Amino acid sequence: MRTLSIVVFFGCLFISKITHAQEITPPSYFLEFMEENPDKFHLTYNDNFGRLIKWNDDELSTVGGLVYWIYVLEYVRQVNNGNFSPTERVKLDELEKFDANSNKMKIWHDYLHHNRKLLKEKVRIREVVSGLINFTTDANSDYLMSLLSIDSVQQAVRTFHMHNTTALFPMSSAIIYAHNPYQEEENAFVNKLKSENLQEFRQHTFQMFDTLTHDSTGLVKASFQFRPDKHKKYAALLTDRLPLGLVSDYNLLMQKINERSNDIFWGDMAEEWKKAVEAPLMSSKVMQEHYKHCGRLVYSTVNSVSITLYGTFKDGKRAQLTATFDDLTETEHIDLALAINDFGFSIFENKEYFNQLKQKIEIIRLKKK
Repeated sequence: MRTLSIVVFFGCLFISKITHAQEITPPSYFLEFMEENPDKFHLTYNDNFGRLIKWNDDELSTVGGLVYWIYVLEYVRQVNNGNFSPTERVKLDELEKFDANSNKMKIWHDYLHHNRKLLKEKVRIREVVSGLINFTTDANSDYLMSLLSIDSVQQAVRTFHMHNTTALFPMSSAIIYAHNPYQEEENAFVNKLKSENLQEFRQHTFQMFDTLTHDSTGLVKASFQFRPDKHKKYAALLTDRLPLGLVSDYNLLMQKINERSNDIFWGDMAEEWKKAVEAPLMSSKVMQEHYKHCGRLVYSTVNSVSITLYGTFKDGKRAQLTATFDDLTETEHIDLALAINDFGFSIFENKEYFNQLKQKIEIIRLKKK
């Protein structure tokens, strides 16, 4: 089966971009990597036929941007409560002030222009949410945190039963803070950041978030300097600071979303979810031929890659997948990130690949005994 699949490479980050349908290729490298590195990945798959594959699913791992699902659930909850209209427009400047000069924002901006979703450089809030999930534009998450309120986003971890996910914080502000925006002496800055405990790091991240939130003129952000040649070094400082969670929790959340469970969707929440999250992916005629609905989020850092994917097929099959790959070398990261989309959809759509994955996990489990 064909599905949406194209990955845009920039520097050491990859983002999943929706543009067209093409053949997916089952990536054998994932299976080889898993057998050689059983401690570097966590995975859960299940479907309504009773099939279950899991590995290290009850151990904390770096979930990173997978927490954006929680942001969006809180967004649809507030839309349902009438706190604001999803069709309200916000100036792009209000989002870009949270951006660390990332290619993600540039690609999303091009997408908005190409699809005529901008009106006088203003974008609908619904498109902000769509960009967060489908382009993982971190700046959008910080804007949403300011819109929804910090307390509401943090409370959403409990509202939507994600109790094992560690405390949320503004991700894009953290990225900016870790990239030495004031260009302090490099070694002194790196040593300072390494010496901070998690509480201190989060405190400084929220201070950056507060500064950017109130930067109405943009002068503070304009004063920041980012060194592309230092990206990998500074980004690595975030490795141990990103949110942690259980892949089993996120896969259960995907199942509830897939089933439109009343446990997380109330009133018209599911309808807004469909418009904000699933519509871009389901705009493909190829997807429409095979799926009733489908959602996906792929997130990547310099040394980790993660995916959450859910879908209900027209033949009645309903499946969910969550996987994280941590502590990667540069080569491992490149190879996994380039094929993460094919990995997810191959498990869903290719029976042979699904069986190969299941057998590989069984082999790994026997070797670990």
